[in-house]
Amino acid sequence: MKTVVAVSPYQHPNSINFKNGAFEAWKEIGGKIANDHYPIRLFHKFIFNHQLPSIRHHKKEARLRFVEPVSLNFDTYPDYIKYEIIPLVWDCWPKYFEFTCHWFIKNRVQTAIFTSSQNAELMKQVFPHLNILFITEGIDTELYDKGKELIDRKIDLLEYGRRNNKVFKVELPPKINHLYSKKGERLFSTNVELFQALADTRITVNFPRCDTQPSIAGNIETLTQRYWESMLSRIVIIGRAPKELIDLIGYNPVIEVDRSNPTEQILDILHHIEDYQELVDKNRDTALKMGSWKLRMQQIQEWLKSVNYQI
Repeated sequence: MKTVVAVSPYQHPNSINFKNGAFEAWKEIGGKIANDHYPIRLFHKFIFNHQLPSIRHHKKEARLRFVEPVSLNFDTYPDYIKYEIIPLVWDCWPKYFEFTCHWFIKNRVQTAIFTSSQNAELMKQVFPHLNILFITEGIDTELYDKGKELIDRKIDLLEYGRRNNKVFKVELPPKINHLYSKKGERLFSTNVELFQALADTRITVNFPRCDTQPSIAGNIETLTQRYWESMLSRIVIIGRAPKELIDLIGYNPVIEVDRSNPTEQILDILHHIEDYQELVDKNRDTALKMGSWKLRMQQIQEWLKSVNYQI
């Protein structure tokens, strides 16, 4: 029986790795960890694009690695050389699916975890003999403040990250404080700025990536961290909720967008903003109870034990 040991995702000096929340939660609930051994910056490109030969796997230890298919070699370096890898996988978009399957075969993956239910089901069809778990994406709930009541907030509409112009485009009067990401620019330079803005926002826009970037996501619809961020910050969410979120919490926390006239819909919500206070309060309570990475890691640890690993 192998012991599962986690290794930290790579920490780029100029940004926060969103996968780190899962690793920190694993560590916080007492999961074993090992030191990372990422290469110096000079060799990053080589490690991204090439894989070193694997040798016989360690008999007593498996490594839990936090990965994206676009960077599988780098995300698991150098553990794939001599350890069984248990990948926890984000963003397995259609263009990477075949590569991921080949990587699993080459590296003799026996157990894998996916943050997309559709990816998990597809992998089960390809590898019916593997241990495969679907777990919804989580978040560090302690980072997000409940903020002011909606009526007292200063930012009327916040669009950050990916723009949603294909499915959501509004023309609001100048009196409406509308913040959005401009092409090639970051709206917030630090996470602290983002957290502060979220706590002072009334409405935000969230769509699954399959709606906004179907050329990348195809038909893969999945719950992402941004929904949890908005719920924890007590923001009215307009757009569309992924089925994974509705199934998990038992209701739809998102106001479905009126695609025929989103401008009037936004103005109407702002005019009646106090009517949505009960909904955003419920959303925050739900996210606090059900969104934590600690909860996900506890579920993962119990599942790993059930498929004959030691924690």
